Amino acid sequence: MLGSHDSLETSIAHYLLFCQTEGKSPRTIRWYQQKLGYFTTFLRDRQLPTQVGDISPQEIRRFIHHLQTEVKAGENNPHRPTEDQGLSPPTVAGYVRTLRAFFSWAVKEDFLGEHPMKHVKTPRVPSQVMPFFTDGEVARLLDAIKKRTPTGKRNHTMVVILLDTGVRVSELVNLQMKNLHLEGGYFQVLGKGSRERIVPLGRSSRRTLVQYVHKYRPALALPGIDCVFLTRTGYPLRPDYVYKIISQACQEAGIQGKRLGPHTCRHTFARNFLLNGGDLLTLQRILGHSSLEVVKLYVNLDTKDLLAQQWKYSPVDALRARHAV
Repeated sequence: MLGSHDSLETSIAHYLLFCQTEGKSPRTIRWYQQKLGYFTTFLRDRQLPTQVGDISPQEIRRFIHHLQTEVKAGENNPHRPTEDQGLSPPTVAGYVRTLRAFFSWAVKEDFLGEHPMKHVKTPRVPSQVMPFFTDGEVARLLDAIKKRTPTGKRNHTMVVILLDTGVRVSELVNLQMKNLHLEGGYFQVLGKGSRERIVPLGRSSRRTLVQYVHKYRPALALPGIDCVFLTRTGYPLRPDYVYKIISQACQEAGIQGKRLGPHTCRHTFARNFLLNGGDLLTLQRILGHSSLEVVKLYVNLDTKDLLAQQWKYSPVDALRARHAV
């Protein structure tokens, strides 16, 4: 079979080239490269087959089990610090979907005669409440960030923007001055799939951002740098640095028992947007999701939220109130 005796590295290189010519975003291609590269390392370190035609369902299942039991969250992500907990079921499922897409491509390209994952199921992702910060935790988180220095003002502004807009950390650090429209109360970001979208700002976050930009943003280290958020020496920030800022602030605020990072800010924004009366379609556009199915996960409210919503919107209570008037 053509290509079946190629090394896994060679086949992955062909696959990434295919993804580029198909118009996949650089972010998506980096995701595939990182996940498939880790699969290759796993096989090589254990002296398992590394020719694409020799990889069987057994090797793939061993890899899945390794992800489920031995890998820490953030361990293979250069943009996140390693956490003292295992990979989440959605993350493991993401690895498996990446492998499935790669082997499906190999079959279509006639590199393989049979799909090695034909009988390998993607691990079930249990339905769960999205982790979020409570109102009290948000207040403690913001209070924990010392705002007496320009760096503190920057950190405070970033957390406010994350909580008020739900942008991804990559979108935050890549936000450009040319895409700020502070008078109009919004900014533009380039999200997944190279899709540009408008992100509205609340009044408070807008004031905070204006103050940072005009009073505390440092001088540029090099001409051409246009990022809104910069290091003290004027260089663009890295996503892992923002993770550390938020994680440290959460620890100082005494927040425990949940993922302490920017993505929890994103979940917190989505939950509060819906609880405050926002609709799913608008939330989908703000968050930059291509499908409503992902956004619907935020509707899975916890018990306290469900009780509060019932007390607020109870049909029978509303009926009695109307008849009492």
